[in-house]
Amino acid sequence: MKISIVYNGDPAETKVVDQDTGEEIEGIANVEISIDAFSAYAAIVLQDFTLNAENVPGGILDEKETSE
Repeated sequence: MKISIVYNGDPAETKVVDQDTGEEIEGIANVEISIDAFSAYAAIVLQDFTLNAENVPGGILDEKETSE
């Protein structure tokens, strides 16, 4: 999937959409964009998502473990 970040000058109206379908991607909590002279990066923070991960070292912490 290729995505587009659509910004019209009003942060409240910023959208992240699927380039192929034009549909807005739900569950985006935040988008941060960093641009310098040689590159640009976008970090998209998701909320209410499902993660399927195999062969990934580490573990998943529940909320209580991260707030103590």
